[in-house]
Amino acid sequence: MRADTPGVERLPDGPGRDDELAALYAWPDAPGPTVRANMITSLDGGAALDGRSGGLGNEADQHLFAVLRDLADVILVGSGTVRAEQYAGVELDGDRRARRRRWGRPASPPPIAVVTGRGLDADLPLFTDFETKPIVITPRAAAGRVPPAAEPLIAGEERVDLAAAVRTLADRGFRRIHCEGGPALLGQLVTDDLLDECCLTIAPLLLGSDSTRLLPTVLAEPAGWVPDGVRIGGAHLFTRYHRSGR
Repeated sequence: MRADTPGVERLPDGPGRDDELAALYAWPDAPGPTVRANMITSLDGGAALDGRSGGLGNEADQHLFAVLRDLADVILVGSGTVRAEQYAGVELDGDRRARRRRWGRPASPPPIAVVTGRGLDADLPLFTDFETKPIVITPRAAAGRVPPAAEPLIAGEERVDLAAAVRTLADRGFRRIHCEGGPALLGQLVTDDLLDECCLTIAPLLLGSDSTRLLPTVLAEPAGWVPDGVRIGGAHLFTRYHRSGR
């Protein structure tokens, strides 16, 4: 697809692109929580390159990644992604703090809420390098394995109850829930019908059958989605969808 194809626009660029992107990706004005996923995939549905999703991105994807984080109240991520990507707390410079305030968010970084069914090591960067205290979403059975540096959120008894976790996050003031995967968490959100929006970047690469699938989940029936827009940034395609009927 050529970047000058009629109907296909480029992502905003230039000095004012942050506010333009914020307008393009504005959260819906909903009374309850909204769960949005930001994912990247190859042309053939691969979710990682050399074990990391970051290897698929380009500059436009990295910039949008930061903008979407700064629009959110909380960042939801699976424990496997925290380990593989060596997640730390969100760091904001002066410009990002200013735009957070401009967009109606607190100047402090959004917390990262990690979902785990069996606990996490306390020496991971997420629990040693942060400004805003991380949240660990875990079932009651694993509550004793929450690192001391984190705030526990108990959801479920033997396994994580994601619907209960979303409700509790909203009750704590985190209504704009931004999910960064990985594929297992994305699959659980889709299976439980909790995902409202999906921002999907498509990288111009073919990875083959050995790559991790974007959605390695068996669905009882197809889930319908409605496109909200498509843009091009570099050679990457940026799409946005909302759940059909919402």
